[in-house]
Amino acid sequence: MTVDHRLHSDNHFPVAADDVACAVAHVRALAGVDPDRVALWFFSAGGLLTAGWLSKPPPWLRCIAATYPILAPPPGHLDARFRPVDAVRAAGELPILVTRVGRERAEVAATVEAFRAEAELHRVRVEVIDVPEGQHGFDMLDHTQSSRAAVSQAMTWVVTALRR
Repeated sequence: MTVDHRLHSDNHFPVAADDVACAVAHVRALAGVDPDRVALWFFSAGGLLTAGWLSKPPPWLRCIAATYPILAPPPGHLDARFRPVDAVRAAGELPILVTRVGRERAEVAATVEAFRAEAELHRVRVEVIDVPEGQHGFDMLDHTQSSRAAVSQAMTWVVTALRR
């Protein structure tokens, strides 16, 4: 399910987080859905919404995927609910996938590296798919074989995590 959350500015992160949580609860209650096998996948600034799920992963959450994510807000912006770099230390055994692009803006790439360093420090495993020639939004903007391969690889990773 794709969620149309209301993340339009820094002021909307709490509303967007609530939108995602409500959507997850709704989907888990649908007939035909295994409520104990849920994956959450975040893109770009939505990466900041991973913090709440990382800090207290529910038992039914099988993995988190983040594609060209922003994983730390700018200094002085947003509260702890939106700081995945801090939250990842509590993720435990939760499978985490990050798809990063080689042509990312330096300030965004730095948040991914800070996230990976914090995860490593706390022995939280983070799988990485690199798209060396990819840009932010590669899945929509780059019509290349490497872009398609990265999307397929990420989809396979998520499906495998759901089957565990």
